[in-house]
Amino acid sequence: MVFISPIGTIGINSFNDKICELRFVENLKKSKLKNPLYKELNRQLDLYFKQRLNIFDIPYELTGTKYQIKILKRVSELKYGITKTYSDIAVKANTHARPVGNACRNNPIQLIIPCHRVIGKNNIGGFSGEDVKKNGSMMFIKKSLLKMEEAPQDHLILK
Repeated sequence: MVFISPIGTIGINSFNDKICELRFVENLKKSKLKNPLYKELNRQLDLYFKQRLNIFDIPYELTGTKYQIKILKRVSELKYGITKTYSDIAVKANTHARPVGNACRNNPIQLIIPCHRVIGKNNIGGFSGEDVKKNGSMMFIKKSLLKMEEAPQDHLILK
């Protein structure tokens, strides 16, 4: 499935009726929705980008090493509009900030596992493998997501 968001194109894959990949990618065209899982995810993404949904309620399957999955589960606990540093996550997981960043870099399910809410101590950190110094399209996406989530949501549907 391809979802065209206001800040970028999102490519989505599923396996056994669970989302296994959701990433911002370039140069994809919107696809037709046949699968009920994709229809529901499309509905939730639409609400999220309209600032009417703060928690995704969609089945997913995390892939990666045991360590990456452990870190991504910690990141999944971050609430809408709240940021934590790589160091904050590292302390909770009894590890170090750099491997937390590496786990976030390899996050297969962006937005659902909100790695955009994990920031550096002195800057907003990278996103999806793009360093903050590059300031390219992935950094634009991270900045846009953080800005969107900090805006007031009087009409937010709480889950």
